[in-house]
Amino acid sequence: MVMPSTRICSKIASSLLFSLLCLLLLSGCTSFEYDPPPGVSIVFPDAGVYTAGDAVELLFSEGINQDTLKVRIWQTGLNEEQEIPADAEPVIASCALTQKTCGDLTLEPIQTERDITGVRLLLKPEGLGAPGLPIIIEVLSGLEDEQGHPTGVSAFYDIQFRDPNGRFNDEPVLFKDGTYIFSAVVQKPIPAVLTLISDVKVLPDGRIFLAGGEGDEINGAPKTTVDPDNLIVDPTDQGWAAHIQGFIKLRDGRRFLETDPIDIRLPITPLQVRLEKTRLTAEIITDAQGNDQFEGTLSFEKLVVVNGSKEIEQKGGGEALVGYFVPPSKTPEGTPELCGNLCGAIIGLCDVPEGFPAQDVCEAPENP
Repeated sequence: MVMPSTRICSKIASSLLFSLLCLLLLSGCTSFEYDPPPGVSIVFPDAGVYTAGDAVELLFSEGINQDTLKVRIWQTGLNEEQEIPADAEPVIASCALTQKTCGDLTLEPIQTERDITGVRLLLKPEGLGAPGLPIIIEVLSGLEDEQGHPTGVSAFYDIQFRDPNGRFNDEPVLFKDGTYIFSAVVQKPIPAVLTLISDVKVLPDGRIFLAGGEGDEINGAPKTTVDPDNLIVDPTDQGWAAHIQGFIKLRDGRRFLETDPIDIRLPITPLQVRLEKTRLTAEIITDAQGNDQFEGTLSFEKLVVVNGSKEIEQKGGGEALVGYFVPPSKTPEGTPELCGNLCGAIIGLCDVPEGFPAQDVCEAPENP
């Protein structure tokens, strides 16, 4: 099953450029006679991240037949092809709106006098809705509108919840500083593969800093590759950099990342795409080789396509995020450095925020 995911990742594919052009052209088109099945969208909070205890709202483009709404919940990392592993099992296989409650999940309809126009998902904050745990919400195919038109595919949404108690830790945060490849595949509102080759450092108090450059695939590798042997830092004027800071929260012996929001600009001549208020949230786990690994979500509040003086705005979304440690011997040449060249090989878009990174970052010893 292919997941609509995201990891701060790589190059905008030709399909993205085609989609952007279609988006611009269709803005002046007339409507069709075709009556589509109901569309589903997620409502992100103003902060872009849910707090444990918040309801997750899904909205429908029209009234639905409530007997056909079924939700599945996954709690699994993705494999290197950015898919749900074949041997993964959902934590809630199917929960119908007519059932109301299924374990840690409760479904509440959002309705007008006549129509059901959405659903609220309530996940117990001491269970599936606990802070930091990445989950995947799947709205199963077969959802019908009131005229009986069904969807043919499932809709997927990657989310996480933040800790309502704020940023502090009672003990030092351990982390393996170094180079990481972050990857995310944005499916909606338009497709994009993002790859960020990054220098990452974590201070003992939990503050995290990341300087990354867009990764481009080489050697005929797929655009979603996270293999450092098949990636370079984009050396052209189409490359972009990101400089991110955030916090790692310790909870029950586990490490959870939440970054501050940034705008990511993606140059695609003659267009420009802007992901506004982009955030990374993830759990940091230890892989089989003893290295740190990120599994979580990339969310953004708005996507803006700029073509000359014309801007087209699309709603934001959230997608799956992964981040893999790269051994020093395999770090791609030109990777930005937190305590050196903050742009690395990037000559396209590299706007380093004032005061980044914090002064004590380069004074602190490496976090082993």
